[in-house]
Amino acid sequence: MSTSSETPVPVLIIGAGPSGLAAALTLAQNGIPIRIIDKATEFHRSSRGSGLHPRTLEIFRFLGVAEDARRLGLPSMPMQLYKLPGGTEPAGNWKLLDDVPITPDRPEDSLLLSQYLTEGIFRDHLMKHGVQVELGTEPLSMEQDETGVSVSLRHVGVQGVETVRCAYVLGADGARGFTRKAIGATFEGETKDGDGQAWADVEAEGISSDIWHLWTEPGKFTIAMRPKKEPRQFHLVIAGMNFDPVGLTEPSKFAEAFYELTGRRDIVFKSFTGLSYWKPKMRMVNKMSEGRVFICGDAAHVHSPTGGQGLNTSVGDAFNIAWKLALAYKGLASRDLLSTYDIERLPVIAHMLAATSALYTQLTNLKPEGGPGSGIESSNFLKWRNEALRQLDINYRWSPVVYDARGMNGLDENALKARGYRGYPGEPVRAGDRAPEAPALVDAAGKETSLFEIFKPNAHTVLVFSPKHTGPGAQEVVAAAQASPLASVTRTLVLGRDGVPAAIEGASAYHDKEGHAHKAYGVDGGVLTIVVVRPDGYIGAFVNDVDGLQTYISRITSGFA
Repeated sequence: MSTSSETPVPVLIIGAGPSGLAAALTLAQNGIPIRIIDKATEFHRSSRGSGLHPRTLEIFRFLGVAEDARRLGLPSMPMQLYKLPGGTEPAGNWKLLDDVPITPDRPEDSLLLSQYLTEGIFRDHLMKHGVQVELGTEPLSMEQDETGVSVSLRHVGVQGVETVRCAYVLGADGARGFTRKAIGATFEGETKDGDGQAWADVEAEGISSDIWHLWTEPGKFTIAMRPKKEPRQFHLVIAGMNFDPVGLTEPSKFAEAFYELTGRRDIVFKSFTGLSYWKPKMRMVNKMSEGRVFICGDAAHVHSPTGGQGLNTSVGDAFNIAWKLALAYKGLASRDLLSTYDIERLPVIAHMLAATSALYTQLTNLKPEGGPGSGIESSNFLKWRNEALRQLDINYRWSPVVYDARGMNGLDENALKARGYRGYPGEPVRAGDRAPEAPALVDAAGKETSLFEIFKPNAHTVLVFSPKHTGPGAQEVVAAAQASPLASVTRTLVLGRDGVPAAIEGASAYHDKEGHAHKAYGVDGGVLTIVVVRPDGYIGAFVNDVDGLQTYISRITSGFA
C-alpha cells in the first residue's frame, strides 16, 4: 500500500549526521518547515569526527549551540609518543595543532567533542522547533520537475511506501547514501586499499586521562588513545599503512591486537562500544546539486581523518546551502543564488582534500633509524602545521553573488579559487571573506555586545561604519536597507568610532568603543563604509554607497547571469 503526504514539505533532509542536523537547525531558525529522516533505526554512540575547529565553533555560536558544545567538550591536549618495544618510555611530547593566540577578531580555539554528543546537542535544539529525526526511514526513488521533488520513502516495520512532495531535497546521507547517486554525481579520487583503520570507544584502566597516548611502528601502524571527558573513557584507533587491521571489530580481537602491537598489557579494557572499520578514501563529487536536489557532507566528500576536516567541512556545506534554500523558498532570492552552492563550495573542498591527503602521508612517517621514537623533534609525524585546517581563512571571493567595490586586487577567478581554502592571512578583508568578530560594541543604554552575538543564520546584517557625525549618507543606507526586497530578513547596525551614533529609525546604533570592528574590517573612520554580512557569517558586500548596497541585493534577489 502506498500513501502520499497531504501537505508538501518545503525541505526534506535525508541523513541525520552533523551536516543534516546543522542544515535542519539553520532552516528551522529561518522558519522553514522540514522533515529530517535517517535509515538507521537508532542513534549511534561513536566518537568519530570528534575534532571541532574554530570556524565550526563560530557557526555553532551563530546557531546557539556553542555553549552546550563547550560544556560537554574538552580543549585540545598534548600527545605523547612511547618507544617500542615496551610501550611505556616516552619518546616525545607535542600538540597536534600549534596553539594560536586568541584575538578579538578570532575568538575561538579547537575543541574535542565526540560526534554522538554533537549530534545529540543538535537534536535537542531541533526539538525546541518541534522537529524530530525520523529513524528507520530511507528513500527508494526520487523524481523532480520544475515545481518540486517527489520522493518515495520506506519505513522500517511499516508496509507500503510513502510518497513525499517537497520543494527541495538536501542529501546528507553519507558516502554510501542514495542521494549522490540520484543526482548522477561522480565520486572521484582514490581508496588506500593496502591500509585500514579500526576505531573504538573504550573504558580502560591503568593509563592516565590527561594526555593523548601514541604508539607507532614506522611505515606500518599508529595507535592513538585519546581521553574523553568521561572518567576512564577513551577513543582508540589502530591505523595501518601497508597494514590492514581488518577483522578487529570484535572486542577480543581489537584488544589482543592492541596488546600485541603496543606491549601494554597493563592496560585493562573494561568495555568496548562503537567499534568500526574504515578504509581510507580521498574522494569528492563533480557536482553538489542537480535542480532542486543538493548534497552535503560525506555524500559529497570523504578523506583521511588527518587534518580533522570531515565533520567541520560538512557543517560548512550545510551552513552555506541552508540560508540560500530558506531565501529561495520564501521567494526572496533568485534561483541563481542556489547555483552558488556548487560555485562556492567545490573549490574549497578540492583544496581541503589535497591538504588532508598530504597530511595522511605523515601518519606513520617517523624515520626508522634508531627505533620508532627517533627523530620525533624534527619529524612531521602527527603535527598538523597548516593554519588552513582551522577553516578561518576559507573564502568565496570569486563568487558571482558577492560584491566588493574595491575589486579583488586584480586577481582573476582561477587565482581567487586557488586561495579559497588558505585565504589571504594578514591582508584586509574583502567581500567573500569570513566576517570577523568584534567585541565591545556599546549602545546608548550602555549595554555591551559583539558582532557574533548579533549575527544570526536567519538574517543579513548591514554594518554601516559612520563617520564622526552621522549625516545623510548613513540615513540613506538605512532607508535603502529598509526598502529593499530583503528588508524582512535584514538587520542594520550603525557603528561609530567616537561614540554612539545618532539614532536612525530602523537601525541599531553602537559605539565601537575599543575600535575592534573598525580594525577587523579595515575601515577608515572618516569614510562611510557599508559591509553586508550574509546569514552564514561571510561578507557579501563591501561598498561605500547606496548604489553598492543595491548592487549586492540585486544579485541575491534578481540573479547575476
